[in-house]
Amino acid sequence: RIPSEIGALSKLEELDLSYNSLTGTIPAEIGSLRNLLKLDLTNNILNGSIPLEFGNLKDLDELRLQGNKLDGLIPSSIGNLTNLTSLNLSLNQLSGRLPQEVGNLKNLDSLFLDNNNLTGPIPSTLYHLNQLRVLFLAYNNLVGPLPREVGNMKNLKTLLLNRNSLTGPIPSTLYHLNQLRILYLAYNNLVGPLSKEVGNLKNLDRLLLNRNNLTGSIPSTIGYLNLLDELDLSHNRLDGPIPPTIGNLTNLTSLDLSSNQLSGLLPREVRNLKYLASLSLNGNNLIGPIPPTIGYLTNLTSLNLGYNQLNSSIPPELMNCSQLLNLVLSHNSLSGSIPSEIGNLIHLRQLDLSHNFINGTIPSQLGKITNVSEVDVSKNNLSGVIPKSVLRVPGLKWSENNLE
Repeated sequence: RIPSEIGALSKLEELDLSYNSLTGTIPAEIGSLRNLLKLDLTNNILNGSIPLEFGNLKDLDELRLQGNKLDGLIPSSIGNLTNLTSLNLSLNQLSGRLPQEVGNLKNLDSLFLDNNNLTGPIPSTLYHLNQLRVLFLAYNNLVGPLPREVGNMKNLKTLLLNRNSLTGPIPSTLYHLNQLRILYLAYNNLVGPLSKEVGNLKNLDRLLLNRNNLTGSIPSTIGYLNLLDELDLSHNRLDGPIPPTIGNLTNLTSLDLSSNQLSGLLPREVRNLKYLASLSLNGNNLIGPIPPTIGYLTNLTSLNLGYNQLNSSIPPELMNCSQLLNLVLSHNSLSGSIPSEIGNLIHLRQLDLSHNFINGTIPSQLGKITNVSEVDVSKNNLSGVIPKSVLRVPGLKWSENNLE
């Protein structure tokens, strides 16, 4: 336990008890340390509520209580700490509403309240914190819409609101936050279109809008975000074609547009995404052939094009993606034979070609891939003898073919 006598250290300016195994409650007597500039109790096993007396620490610059088992409400007296530049209460069990008084913390540079049980709407006063660069409110139970006032936070570089129950459309003012590097709004109930103004966020490194109810098409202005490393728009209700401007996102390492209602051809411009490690377009209505230019994506480790309406044969060029671990092309209308070049995929662990119209034999080269543990070629038009080397694959599924 932290002894209550600590409150007698009246000249103390910094108290760092982080990364220990302290238990019990935080003594209210810490609120007597009026000269304290930094208080860090990170990663202990402290429980109980945040003492109201913390509101007396008016010179405090940093308050870090993350990674404990604190519960109860965030006290409104926290609004007295007007010199705070960093407040971290994440990874606790705090509940109730975020107090309006948080809007008094005009000097805040970073605010971490993620991974708690906070409820209710985000207070409008929060959007007055125009010095804020980092705001983490993810993994709570926050509700209500994102108001237009979010656009006041001009200095924001990181905004994490994922895993809440936010509703309504994304306000157009959010697209004016042109300092943003990271924007996570995933796992909410946001609706409406993705505005063409998203192209204003030219400094974005990561954009995660997955698991919402966004509708309409992907705007071509998405191609202006050429610093993006990760783009996830999956599990929405987006429709229309994948814009060719997606090929401008040459720094992407992960692109996930799965589980939407996207249609049309897979654009050839995907060939420009040379750093792409993961490409997930499954669960859409894409048509036409797999473009041979996909073979330019030699850094791919995961490719999922399953559950579309792709046709024609599997291009041999795809086998140039020799770093692939997972290749899923199932539930399409692919025909032709399995390219013998599949033996080039020496790192492959999962291959799913099921539910297509693939014919010919299973190439023996497939059995020479030593790490492969799951091969599903069921429900095709394959014929001939299964090579002995392929029969040794632990997770081989080959039913509903003409194989011997």
